[in-house]
Amino acid sequence: MRKQLEWHDPPTIPAPDEHFCAELSLTPLTAQILQQRGFTSLETARPFLDPAHYRPAPSTELPDLEIAAGHLEAAIRGHRTILVWGDFDVDGQTATALLVDGLRGLGAEVVYYIPHRLRESHGILLDSLRDQLDRVRPGVLLSCDTGVSAHEAIDYAKSRGVITLVTDHHDLPPALPAADAVVNPKRLPHDHALAALPGVGVAYKLIEHLYTRRDRAGELPRLLDLVALGIVADVAEQTRDTRYLLQQGLERLRQTQRIGLRALIDVAGLQPDRLSAIDIGFQLGPRLNAAGRMDDANPVVELLTTSNPVQAGVLARNLEGLNNQRRMETRQIYAAAQDQIAQDPTLLDWEALVLAHPSWHAGILGIVAGQLAEQYARPVVLLTMSDDGPARGSARSAPGYDIGAAIAAQADLLLHHGGHPGAAGLALHPDNIPAFRRRLSNTLRDTRDPSVRSGLPIDAYLSLDEITPALVADLNRLAPFGEGNPPITLAAHDLRLKSDKTIGRTGEHRRLVVEDEHGTRQTVLWWRGAEHPLPHDPFDLAFQVEISTYKDASELQLTLVDFRRSASAPPEIVLPARQVDDYRQSPHPDAMLAQTLREHPDAVIWAEGYRRAESPGVPLSDLAPAETLVIYTAPASVSRLLRALERVDPVRVVLLAVDPPLCAQVDVRHRLLELSKYVLNQQDGQTTLGALAGALGHTPQTIQHVLDYYAARGEITVSYPAEDDTVLLAPGSGLPDDARAATALSLLKSSLNETRAYRAHFRRADPYHILGWDGQS
Repeated sequence: MRKQLEWHDPPTIPAPDEHFCAELSLTPLTAQILQQRGFTSLETARPFLDPAHYRPAPSTELPDLEIAAGHLEAAIRGHRTILVWGDFDVDGQTATALLVDGLRGLGAEVVYYIPHRLRESHGILLDSLRDQLDRVRPGVLLSCDTGVSAHEAIDYAKSRGVITLVTDHHDLPPALPAADAVVNPKRLPHDHALAALPGVGVAYKLIEHLYTRRDRAGELPRLLDLVALGIVADVAEQTRDTRYLLQQGLERLRQTQRIGLRALIDVAGLQPDRLSAIDIGFQLGPRLNAAGRMDDANPVVELLTTSNPVQAGVLARNLEGLNNQRRMETRQIYAAAQDQIAQDPTLLDWEALVLAHPSWHAGILGIVAGQLAEQYARPVVLLTMSDDGPARGSARSAPGYDIGAAIAAQADLLLHHGGHPGAAGLALHPDNIPAFRRRLSNTLRDTRDPSVRSGLPIDAYLSLDEITPALVADLNRLAPFGEGNPPITLAAHDLRLKSDKTIGRTGEHRRLVVEDEHGTRQTVLWWRGAEHPLPHDPFDLAFQVEISTYKDASELQLTLVDFRRSASAPPEIVLPARQVDDYRQSPHPDAMLAQTLREHPDAVIWAEGYRRAESPGVPLSDLAPAETLVIYTAPASVSRLLRALERVDPVRVVLLAVDPPLCAQVDVRHRLLELSKYVLNQQDGQTTLGALAGALGHTPQTIQHVLDYYAARGEITVSYPAEDDTVLLAPGSGLPDDARAATALSLLKSSLNETRAYRAHFRRADPYHILGWDGQS
């Protein structure tokens, strides 16, 4: 269920004077927010808003950069091979591609290698390095986004006579490796303009120096699209030189000539000339990251450096498939983590939430850890375990905590570790997990920065009629947004909900229409809102706003961030006590159903997956208000459960929670093929994902994957013509696409596993908790 955030009102500061607004051509509201963020003078505000007014720090201020450049120039002159050793996240991918592209442009002989996340993990593994040195026989080993803690690997490379150059941005170990150069911005004072550079930023500054020394600085802008990708995807702090590079990189990205990037932008359905940091963070970044999380990241470097359009298209489509798989695995791990918490709520008594499971995909753990850290406002560590090996995992931090340092303080319990204040990776023996949880929590509690407030900062309160395209355009002068310059969050008081509609192909999102006391209305999107209850009137709404463009038409788009009960709301009416009759463990559910109907003859029965003539109840779409709701079949997802509760609004719920008739993958497929033929013959090929979901007792996502499977087999043709859940079916082409069918089957398996995990949780968890009726048990 949704966690209520604590709202922090804007700081009280003097309003900006007219001269400040006029000189910067800003509205008073935008100028006010700019000053709230610390840019109170024209001297600091101008370079923040416009990179043309910013003076970047010289690349030579990075320690050892000139030494590294000298070694690279010597290797180029001597025709010695340079082995670029990268990392599998987007920062590492883009840093690798940038070094390969930039060095080849100088005539260098370059090869590259990115470790496999699941087989090798982060860093420079000695066995892998030995293999690469034997195969490539390089004269120089050049790391990027890794290497600062690779003492053993660096020593081994040097023993083989290889020049070792480390470029990295991760936290420094107690002693630096004995490399010929260690270029790391963490060696600078923390307030230095270059201190926040990510790995790709360090790589760029090295190439910038090499090109500048050859009077070829005019060629550098072509590399800035890679820099923008890495900065945003690595959630680097967007201040000073890092923001400057991002501002320039976004402009370059919007007109990129990289064939691979253009193919990826096309696959993602984005408009190149309108790309933003948000598009990188939520569209391009996850697709690039999917390679390293699910498979091998080396093909991403091919994508970013290729000049072959056919190869670019194939690689971009492969990333799309991996990203779809990543999404499904993410939902499964998130559901399983929530199930562990529901079974043992004492896990939330610790300063750090530490969870482990043997079947979790190691490449997904960081994503879910980040989601849980945001939800529970504490650092999270997720671990996966093998039968005979160590537990490996990822950690994500929360405001006020340095998770990298806190994990490093438990080094005696760990096999290896590495990271920075926001994220970390680690491995340890499974027997050490309880001690690690206890000691990590103690360290985090003792080192938490009390000056950092958790919750939701509000930048300004507005009335709905003040939100206009002109205002949004002016607010976007403060972009790009990200770490160090968060998106602007606005809020409005005393709103009422006028309508609600679930949207998205599988109904996971909501579109709300809200109205203020003056009758002004705005449409608000609530991503993944179908999993949460609706606000009660009157309420305050926190939101972010942007201009959305679709098919050359632009409109305001408000996105829900949070809501709370308005201060003007009357005292809450004491509702009749809600009651749950829990028969989930009964061996005779039909007898319990008959007893319930004798006691409550007007009860509504929610049952899905049955043929209509045989069903003990009705599907979700046919539910109507009633005092008593019988949940006969266990819901397929939390969003469907919430929609059922909204439709019926019961004061009593009777839980039976039996499995629907069709749970096995083959049975679900066969039944849906039957229904598809019926729709083709009797309904002119038109239906909805919701109707099919109710008929089978599964989620709309599952239905979509089955339909996509049969479409790939050539047995039917499927289209989704609207943003709602409408489905149009037509006879198939008869031409199978085995690769697409295999992808659809993989996604179907993941979706069914997700439903199975939720139903298991639904049968075990506290009944009042799963219904969102906490405190009434």
